Amino acid sequence: MDEVLRGRRSIRHYAGREVPDALVREILDLARHAPSSMDAQPCCFVVIRSPAALERLATIKDAYCPVDKREAYPAGFLSRAPVVVAVCVERGRAHGRERENGILVAAHLLLAAHARGLGGAYLTAYQPHDPGLEREIRLLLRLPRDIDPVALVPLGFPAEMPAPKELRPLAELVHDEIFGESVQE
Repeated sequence: MDEVLRGRRSIRHYAGREVPDALVREILDLARHAPSSMDAQPCCFVVIRSPAALERLATIKDAYCPVDKREAYPAGFLSRAPVVVAVCVERGRAHGRERENGILVAAHLLLAAHARGLGGAYLTAYQPHDPGLEREIRLLLRLPRDIDPVALVPLGFPAEMPAPKELRPLAELVHDEIFGESVQE
């Protein structure tokens, strides 16, 4: 588990190999074990493989990407992913914690994928101040009114291996008893 947690990276370039349906199902089976509010298990998945749908997702994501982020993180790679999983949440089962539940499931999905040799990345499927992204994804995927898209997770066999992460020192992140009292390493 330690190796999986330390080794996972955001992968945006994929080898030209298909991802077998059985492998996707295995990963989704593990992802559904994520914690959820009141153990209501509100998450569901839409598995997208159609080149036309993947192209449309990339276009939608780019259209709603903040201008200052668009050049560094274009969404065009979505159209070249073998599969994209839309992590969605059934609002009535989420107890007001739609996004938290979806984000936890997406994190489990990414870790399960990495443990099985796949790469992926987390992309939001909503913007708190602009409902346009969520609305367009909802229309594309024909989501019912009570199902909210939370994340898009492209998956594929990596065609890149990003360098190890440069992490902030733990002492900057951990505070003892009150904020501002750092742990001594």
